[in-house]
Amino acid sequence: MRVVEIRTLLTECMRHAPGKTWLLLILTPLRAITPGLTALGLQWIVDGALSGSRPLLIGGALCAATAGAFVLAGSRVIEVQAGLLGGDAGAVLDRRIFRWCATLPTTAHLEDSESLRRIEQIRGLGGRTVVTGMSVLNVVQSGLWLVITAILLAWVHPVLLVLPLFAVPSMLLTRTASRRTEAARAATAERNRAEQHLFATITEANSAKELRLGTSGAHAAAIARRLREERTAILWRTTLAVGGLTLIGSLVFVVAFIGALFLTAQLALSGAVSPGALLLVATLGGQIRGQLDMLTNAITRSARGLTMVGHYLWLRDLYEASTSGTLSPPDRLGDGIALSGVDFSYGGPPVLHGIDLRLPAGATVALVGDHGSGKTTLVKLLCGFHRPTAGTITVDGTPLTEMDPAGWRERVTSAFQDFSRFPFLAREAVGVGDLTRMHEIAEAAEKGGAAQVFARLPEGEETRLGKALGDGVELSGGQWQKIALSRAFMRSMPLLAVLDEPTAALDAASEYEVYQRYAEAAQEWQQATGGITLLVSHRFATIRMADLIVVLDGGRIIESGTHAELIDRAGRYAHLYDLQASAYQ
Repeated sequence: MRVVEIRTLLTECMRHAPGKTWLLLILTPLRAITPGLTALGLQWIVDGALSGSRPLLIGGALCAATAGAFVLAGSRVIEVQAGLLGGDAGAVLDRRIFRWCATLPTTAHLEDSESLRRIEQIRGLGGRTVVTGMSVLNVVQSGLWLVITAILLAWVHPVLLVLPLFAVPSMLLTRTASRRTEAARAATAERNRAEQHLFATITEANSAKELRLGTSGAHAAAIARRLREERTAILWRTTLAVGGLTLIGSLVFVVAFIGALFLTAQLALSGAVSPGALLLVATLGGQIRGQLDMLTNAITRSARGLTMVGHYLWLRDLYEASTSGTLSPPDRLGDGIALSGVDFSYGGPPVLHGIDLRLPAGATVALVGDHGSGKTTLVKLLCGFHRPTAGTITVDGTPLTEMDPAGWRERVTSAFQDFSRFPFLAREAVGVGDLTRMHEIAEAAEKGGAAQVFARLPEGEETRLGKALGDGVELSGGQWQKIALSRAFMRSMPLLAVLDEPTAALDAASEYEVYQRYAEAAQEWQQATGGITLLVSHRFATIRMADLIVVLDGGRIIESGTHAELIDRAGRYAHLYDLQASAYQ
């Protein structure tokens, strides 16, 4: 068993449901006594009946009745308390998991399949994590029962003491089977997640249009079917292997049990033990089979629960490591943001190489480059979504990793090409850009164009958007983008404003209007906070307004300067500019 996971689970249970936890800690081990009391009571009843001893008959009946009552009542109490404990402590774990996933400053875990697998295995499973993890108590119970059984068997004859030892192969094989089961679940988790994603894609309205026109629906369904078949095949092979291991362990014990009964019968015939001893051994041996089944289930369930606790601890550690910064960002930028020797990799080949760049306070900076040149990755690093593989990013000389991530996020605003379509009320879909100013959306909605969208909605800004949370109104791509652009205007005093292809879904007139407003906002931010506006765009008519243009190629900076300077150099930027300009002639 894993000590850290067990200690964590008990600590959480004691903290949030101490009464229920103590009751389980007391009652579950006590249940280990009942099988022995039952067997001992039956022996006394038989011996009392054959010898005519009333005390033996009464004592045996009391033992058997007490054990039976505890099995009926105590087991039900344990079952109910375990469920209640799972509800109480599990709800706390679920809330934490949801909060950590929703507020992690970095997003690297969302782009890693192993991290997504871990999150998938604990998502919404707090209650089950507690209940299965607390199956460790059932393992303890079965262990105590084996000890009591060994004592009773040794009382009949010392040789019978070895009978419980024949359960060891079964226990070891059960642990092996449990590990194989967990490995199979882990190996199929990504296939399961991919299948669910495909189902969501098939049933989501926007993607369904392309699937219908491209006649790709059947192809997507075939991929989902293949993933399910692969997952089923892996789990089926594991089930067969686990069944084989369990059968081997059971056969070993059955042979030993038959030998124990034969020995006891010989002892009873010779008068070395009472006739009731044969019933005692038979009862204990029969119970061993049931107890081994309980032990098998307890080991499997506890291993699964502790594995989920391990994933919970991994997520907690990831959250704590990502929120380790404590320094507050400056109220106003004096120098700017500097990148020194920054490299970054998503786990494979480097995406950024040796980036040395200074973004001056109050400047408008444009990033230019082909797809895959590293522009979006650089934006993620500046926003704090990822941390550099090497090198440092500083804000007015302070490393970004030493700043409070929540404090930095509060001073950053953004508008991305892959914006979110929040299924909230229209005003809420804008207001989430800065929850502290939710009641002040009018100005942001006007600047970003959301006010025009509100005017066309049946209930104005109180209209529900999308279908995810109710029967809301669907918007066009351009309307959704205006909502997203307005969110970016919610922050009135950002230190960094990121515009990553923010107008891709807008027509030329709307795009020009938006950039004019962003230019005005950039001047306001510059005067108020020395804020930096970072612009990523492929449209050079927009880029030429920037104070500094940075050209990326293959994850490296190959040029930087003003529009005029780069045109004069006749390099990569000038070539791209001429290509685009000629397309409009």
